[in-house]
Amino acid sequence: MKLVSRILTIAVFFAFVLGACAPATPAPAPTTAPAAPAEKKVVVGLVMKSLANEFFKIMQEATVKWAATQPDIDLKPVGMNSETDIDTQFSAVENFVTQKADIIVVAAADSVGMVAPVKKAVDAGIVVVNFDVMLDRAALKAAGLPEDFLFVGPDNAEGAKLAGDAMAAKLGKGGKVIIIEGNPGADNATMRKNGFLKSIEEGGLVLLDSKTAHWETEEANTVVTNMLTKYPDVQGIMCANDSMVLGAVKAIEAAGKTGKIEVVGFDAIPAVNDLIKQGKVLATVDQFGPDMAKNAIEVGLRVLKGENLTGWIKTPVKLVDAKSLGVTLPTAPAEKKVVVGLVMKSLANEFFKIMQEATVKWADTQPNIDLKPVGMNSETDIDTQFAAVENFVTQGADIIVVAAADSVGMVAPVKKAVDAGIVVVNFDVKLDTAALKAAGLPEDFLFVGPDNAEGAKLAGDALAKKLGKGGKVIIIEGNPGADNATQRKNGFLKSVEEGGLVLLDSKTAHWETEEANTVVTNLLTKYPDVQGIMCANDSMVLGAVKAIEAAGLTGKVEVVGFDNIPAVQDLIKQGKVLATVDQFGPDMAKNAIEVGLRVLNGENLTGWIKTPVKLVTAADLK
Repeated sequence: MKLVSRILTIAVFFAFVLGACAPATPAPAPTTAPAAPAEKKVVVGLVMKSLANEFFKIMQEATVKWAATQPDIDLKPVGMNSETDIDTQFSAVENFVTQKADIIVVAAADSVGMVAPVKKAVDAGIVVVNFDVMLDRAALKAAGLPEDFLFVGPDNAEGAKLAGDAMAAKLGKGGKVIIIEGNPGADNATMRKNGFLKSIEEGGLVLLDSKTAHWETEEANTVVTNMLTKYPDVQGIMCANDSMVLGAVKAIEAAGKTGKIEVVGFDAIPAVNDLIKQGKVLATVDQFGPDMAKNAIEVGLRVLKGENLTGWIKTPVKLVDAKSLGVTLPTAPAEKKVVVGLVMKSLANEFFKIMQEATVKWADTQPNIDLKPVGMNSETDIDTQFAAVENFVTQGADIIVVAAADSVGMVAPVKKAVDAGIVVVNFDVKLDTAALKAAGLPEDFLFVGPDNAEGAKLAGDALAKKLGKGGKVIIIEGNPGADNATQRKNGFLKSVEEGGLVLLDSKTAHWETEEANTVVTNLLTKYPDVQGIMCANDSMVLGAVKAIEAAGLTGKVEVVGFDNIPAVQDLIKQGKVLATVDQFGPDMAKNAIEVGLRVLNGENLTGWIKTPVKLVTAADLK
């Protein structure tokens, strides 16, 4: 028994030992591991400008495409329907505040108005990054926000100046340009205009006008269409964005002026790059728009992670022209210049001397004009005028513009020019209607100039008012046979009649200063009680004043004239002349040439194209 008991005890012991040493049975493994909590995405509100503008449409599409590759970003883009749909932007920012976005990036359509909703977002603890258009500093300060509020974007003035400088290099000094502005109130619109203005100043360009088209294509088309009518000599158009370039080019094409007017823009959208390749646009500015909103979001993410970023984070600008696009535009053959014969009256008369100088200076800025001016030695040197017209016929001029010293005698050489197929424009002095009819020319022959009778009456009425009824006056006439001399005398006579003046005498001094001095000296002796002298031009005023001074009658005899030359303006300031009449002489021959160019281009113009007259007194010269 004892032996059996021991054997059982040993067996139990070994069983216990073996059981203790055997590996434990593993617990069943779970079928699915527990999921880690999903990382919260950063909600980014993207507030765009008008998606009707290709620039912002491309930018948003590029930003959405990029954001789709970023697993930590939840992008919520909102765009405007048009560049003036500002309320949509304000509402978008406020909605993102309500939705508790982490970051808001905003391209403000209104640099001042957008500050209020941005303030709400900042107060709610949201990271706000301003891009494309800088918020207004004064408005930021007034709202209690830092003036160096975080901004990501280009230097718009610098970019616009790149385009403006390209325009200035193309046109040269004196080139006539128009600016088509962006939204009033938008900082980038202001800065781009400033950049263009700096190019105009430094490049010696002439700014004809500057109008807004609110960044929009169709509005730009309308604005430019109207300006092409108002300024037919415009040579360049500076558009503050490329959407407006599209409208400007459309207007230029409709006016038949493609290739005659240069255009620059800003944004480098594909449609305008194509126009550059076609030679219809000179240049634009690339501000790398597809990356702009993305850059702003990346800056916002850095701030969200704790970086202290403020102020302007500047992005690049680059001029885009045919060369940078790898295109060589065909060189246009040199355009044949229009030969213009300018037949002036006496250059001894300051009025015509100033007119010719102004016209020559203007013609130097016109690459399509070859101006050939001829002046007379005196107002009676009529044969020189006749010979000048005939020489221009022989030389085959395209246009002749003529201020006739003899309204009847000039008709014969004008007839030769017309018969030779030359465009003739009469200015300053109208050709005689009866002589035109007798020569087989239309009685309503094309004339550019003022209403001389109307102008003389302005001066005559001023004298009548000064002297009162019964005032005794003398008229000093211009050349007998010259239409303007006749008309000015008629204007004076009407003032004499209506003002109750007494006409003592009326004599010619042939427009000349020294002859007027002699004539008036004699008349002062003959009529010692004369109180006023009406001179048909300012050259004769100078002679009349000299005679009055020699007779010791300064301040006792009033004088009026016609032409508004600087020397007579000085006499008005001194109280030695009562008034003169401005007929805007420096522009008169230029106006006539521009009318001639219109006729040469196919317009059917006839009759009198009237230019203005204005009374000039001491009150006007203060």
